[in-house]
Amino acid sequence: MNISVYYGRAGSGKTRAVYERIRQVMTDCPGEPIILLVPEPATYRVERELAEFMPEKGFTTVRVVGFGRLGYQVYQSIGSKGAGQSSLSSFGRSMLLRLVMKRKQKELGLLEQATKRPEFSSVLQQLFSEFRAFRVGPDDLERGAESVKNKVLQKKLRELSICMAAYEEEISRHGERDIDPIMEIVEALPQSPLMENSHVFIDGFHWFTPTHYELIYTLFDLAKEAVITIDLPTAPKSLHMARRGEHLFSRPLEIYDTLVARYGSSINWIGFDGKRGPQIVQELEANYFTSPSKQNSTDATVPLIRGYNREREADAVARRILAYVESSPEARYRDVCIMLRESETYGDTLEKVFGRYGIPHFIDRQRPMKNHPLGELLTALFDIVRHSYSRDSMFLLLKTDLMPLSREAVDELENYVLEFGIDHYKWERESWPYLRGFHEGQDEESHADAPRRARVNKARQTIMDILSPWFDFAAHSEGHRGAEWGEQLYGLLETLQVPQRLYEWAKDAETVGDQESKASHEQMYNAVISFIDEITMVMKDEVLTLDEMMLLLEEGLSDVNYSMIPPSLDHVVITTIERGYSQWWPKVFVMGLNQGVFPQSMGDEGLIKDKERQELAKAGITLAEGALPKAFNENFLLYLAMTRAAHSLTLSYASSGEDGTGLEPSLVVKRLESLGYVDKAVDIPLSIAPDTEADYVWRPLQSLSLLSERWGALFSGHEVNPLWWGLYNWARESDTYRPRLGEVSRGIRDNNDVPVITKDLVNGLFLSKGYMSGSVTRLERYQQCPFKFYAQYGLKLEPRRVRSFGAPEIGTFLHANLERLGNYLLDNNKQWRDLNEEDQHNLCRTVAEEILQENQGGEETSDAYQKAIEQRVQRTLHVTVDRLVEWSKRSDFDTKYLEQDFGRQGGWDPIRVPLGEDRYLRLIGQIDRIDEYTRDGQTYGMVIDYKSGGAHVTAQDVYYGLKLQLMTYLLALESAYGKTKGESIAPAAVVYSYVKNPKIPADAPISYEDAISLAKESNAWQNSGYFSDDIELLTHIDNKFLSYGSKRGPYVPIATKKDQTISSRDLRKVKNPGEFDVMCRYTNHVMAETGRNIGEGQFPIKPYQLNGFRPCTYCDYRTVCRFDSSRNKYNYLSGLSEDDALERMKEALNDINNSSNGNNSNDRNNSNEGGENHGC
Repeated sequence: MNISVYYGRAGSGKTRAVYERIRQVMTDCPGEPIILLVPEPATYRVERELAEFMPEKGFTTVRVVGFGRLGYQVYQSIGSKGAGQSSLSSFGRSMLLRLVMKRKQKELGLLEQATKRPEFSSVLQQLFSEFRAFRVGPDDLERGAESVKNKVLQKKLRELSICMAAYEEEISRHGERDIDPIMEIVEALPQSPLMENSHVFIDGFHWFTPTHYELIYTLFDLAKEAVITIDLPTAPKSLHMARRGEHLFSRPLEIYDTLVARYGSSINWIGFDGKRGPQIVQELEANYFTSPSKQNSTDATVPLIRGYNREREADAVARRILAYVESSPEARYRDVCIMLRESETYGDTLEKVFGRYGIPHFIDRQRPMKNHPLGELLTALFDIVRHSYSRDSMFLLLKTDLMPLSREAVDELENYVLEFGIDHYKWERESWPYLRGFHEGQDEESHADAPRRARVNKARQTIMDILSPWFDFAAHSEGHRGAEWGEQLYGLLETLQVPQRLYEWAKDAETVGDQESKASHEQMYNAVISFIDEITMVMKDEVLTLDEMMLLLEEGLSDVNYSMIPPSLDHVVITTIERGYSQWWPKVFVMGLNQGVFPQSMGDEGLIKDKERQELAKAGITLAEGALPKAFNENFLLYLAMTRAAHSLTLSYASSGEDGTGLEPSLVVKRLESLGYVDKAVDIPLSIAPDTEADYVWRPLQSLSLLSERWGALFSGHEVNPLWWGLYNWARESDTYRPRLGEVSRGIRDNNDVPVITKDLVNGLFLSKGYMSGSVTRLERYQQCPFKFYAQYGLKLEPRRVRSFGAPEIGTFLHANLERLGNYLLDNNKQWRDLNEEDQHNLCRTVAEEILQENQGGEETSDAYQKAIEQRVQRTLHVTVDRLVEWSKRSDFDTKYLEQDFGRQGGWDPIRVPLGEDRYLRLIGQIDRIDEYTRDGQTYGMVIDYKSGGAHVTAQDVYYGLKLQLMTYLLALESAYGKTKGESIAPAAVVYSYVKNPKIPADAPISYEDAISLAKESNAWQNSGYFSDDIELLTHIDNKFLSYGSKRGPYVPIATKKDQTISSRDLRKVKNPGEFDVMCRYTNHVMAETGRNIGEGQFPIKPYQLNGFRPCTYCDYRTVCRFDSSRNKYNYLSGLSEDDALERMKEALNDINNSSNGNNSNDRNNSNEGGENHGC
């Protein structure tokens, strides 16, 4: 036994010395086996480096292995099976552990609740692995419980001992051994012929567990020669500092101390103090990573990149890599390594950026497969049973593309299900009867929606033929044996032809060169089959409920990852420092130097806390180090990362996260700056600065993708760099890149301006019979945004229909209830005031139930949320009716009309507005309620519109045409009254009356009745709109009006002064007859102007903006119009006072009269075209 320890700082020449010694052994002892043990991720590169180092550029007797591969070769040499070839996978062992926790649950106290969590078995598995690595067994835990004083730790150790002992017993029952894989290799090594006259070299490790040491001891004892390298400074003083446990080299020193304790003076110590890498890297290694750190004594510095975000940081790194590769014929992508602390933060970003630049790369990481379609299929199958065919779980299943339905069929099915509110038990019906727009008395078979219903029902049947047997099996409350679960799952996969489907996907991915997708499809299927096999084997006779199976599935999927092999020899390696620290690279980028990222902040301490680990150590039980030593180890990892560069080192960090939140650079960056080791950070902004544009042009496709941003600058009036025009002209002449140029240059030609629609098209859409017919709401929509009107009523675009019981549906429901209640009163010659409390309650309940049944198609709802909403709405109805009864008792006005139509069959005549050229606007609508009162032979009318939300109107709104509804209703009332009764009706008020149950703030819990009282005193229920300025008339609307004085009442919310005149703050709410007339005539004028603009085909994308408000916020057509403030303009409206708006209306009407001799007035002739509704 000849043992040598090569020690020295990073870059001192230890690895090269190992290669030299291997070459010498191959020369002096030909044929004798040589084992080079390195960290597992480094084996591929070390093998290649060693081959290039050899004179013949290759070798035959050297085995470059990690611990896992060493075990495989040892077992192969003796014809044995090791832990790596165990019949149980890690998931199988997790299942056994889950089974143990289930059986031992009654014996557990402290850990009982934790055992029910899906991730706990993996936490416990990791802890047991740590116990095994440190040679701690159940008996040790029991002894530890007797030794420690901490009561919680005592209980924890005893319960862990119970679980571990039961787990070992269960493992052995399955013919396995609960032994650390390393210890299994230790047992097999003496029997292996590989160790005969062997030479063992260990390089690149910086920390070992006790079981690793046992393996090293065995290798050293059996080998003819053994060499190990340690990253340690040669200065004794440095070694003394490290022994404090709070130093850079504390971990390597542990190896030093352990070897000295074992082999003492028999070790041959060989120190190295060579220098490798550029001058600044040597300076960092020698002077920065010391205590205390020293100032940079050289002129060299390390480049530092500060990206606006991680993507911009990655973009800057990608461009520097391209610059390096193109700087010399000898430069290769394989010379470059990107060091990360962990791959999840940057992995996807680097994939995206490097793909854009066409940089070949390999990310050394495991990729989770939980979101693979097959994983989602399994998850959805169990969710469907747990949640009884819930809509979410059903479409999670259907959108995996693994069900026998096309994507088009799934989309149509989803639209149908959403439209008719199909969920849960409704999936089990023999067929769905729903038809869009179907009314009683129509023929279902000939209905326009019948073909869609037939297709949807066929798709539903296809799905349910597969799912019904599975549901009946899985829903069994007592559960099933593991073997039965496995049989069912495997049968389902076969029924769905999953193996064939995944094979086709993998083949398609290979055809297009997508190796990652190919690997995911192949490995995911194998993993799932393994999962089912182990369920069947491990849990063969164990009865598992649905919830227990779901726990196992969640754990199994969380453990499934797929790995990739490098796609080529020439690629950039992206690795984490813990996986790639043993290797040297010509060019190294250390990315992500942000606070908490690198160095990494310490996370959860785990099941056994740091203080508990210290207490266990005192009791003689040594486990892995806690958070504090790990924190110092972060500095060592940083040391390794920053000393891996043979030629150049670059550091980088991001200044903001993906969501725009600021990120701080790590303290390391700040120290490097203060000590002069780094350049001033190069800022990489979000947008390309004009003076750096040439730096971004590298690859044809990547460069062309930047053109669209340049065209944006052109449209904003900025000059475009000739570079981009040159790129544009070059691509235009290229057959290869011309199509891509067309895509990115659409911005030059593309605009969302809506041209004037031709007269023929306008006539076809809106004036097919010489007139436009529609509601005033549509005209208001035009004033809000002409294009929205065109999209909604011309193109007939509409959002996907989703059955819900939100604000619009609640409003419709309440309207329907009030209409039916009001008609009951009118039919019985009653007013609201005639209802007593019992009548109110009974009528509200009866009517609400009737309408709910009609809305649900006669079906009972089983949805708790839906029922809660319905109860809330019924309460709102009761409160509203109570309020209407109270108002009626305080008013001399009587309700005469409810839901009064105009312009429809059986209703009043429409409002006709001439548009010129023998065309006119035919307005139709429905007035919620009209009350009347007669005084001195004059009838006064009050128009009431029920609103479930907040609604207010000002003269400004009327002037701009944004709110014309109330004035239009007044026009309809005046016109109809004159025609039917031959007399005029004077306006008393036009108001919005609120149908809602408002939230009332309170300092303490109060009863519902008290809340109602508070609501009546607040302004939440106050009517809004316009009232007559006749004080006496207002007292007939609300007899108590004057009693409120300076306050505002709920029905006539107008304050009065002591002399009983209108308060100045409410003067805007009252209008005299002349002002009502002006507003009505002006409304008629706005409608005429709107109709003419529609007739002329004017539909620009020009939403209004008034006092900061824009209708775009809640618009359904934003994705259609693609409004962009850089190329589209708002219709800016200036705020107007009530008096200014009225004055402008008068001026507009005077101008009209002057220009047309007063002929442009409202034509109120009879129009009896019935209820047709076409056009606007």
